Amino acid sequence: MSEKCRHVAEFRRSFEKDVEKLDREIRDRVSEKIDQILKGHIGELLKGKFRDYKKVRIGKYRLIYSDKEKCKIVLVKLSHRETVYDELDRLLN
Repeated sequence: MSEKCRHVAEFRRSFEKDVEKLDREIRDRVSEKIDQILKGHIGELLKGKFRDYKKVRIGKYRLIYSDKEKCKIVLVKLSHRETVYDELDRLLN
């Protein structure tokens, strides 16, 4: 059986920079989604070379995170849906 634990969020600097660029309304929606992630691991598993990550849709934006570490959610990238995967590729390589 899996052990329950309280998840904490770790914000990569790339994620923090992405959030700083957004207007207040989108930042509020991002905050709500982070709360949901921490409570229930919402999100879709990505495929291919990003298979260790999950995405959450926030309007035209995609929040990319990892939940591979026990009790920790690592928020990696937040960007427009058209560019987020190219930006994630550059960030990880």
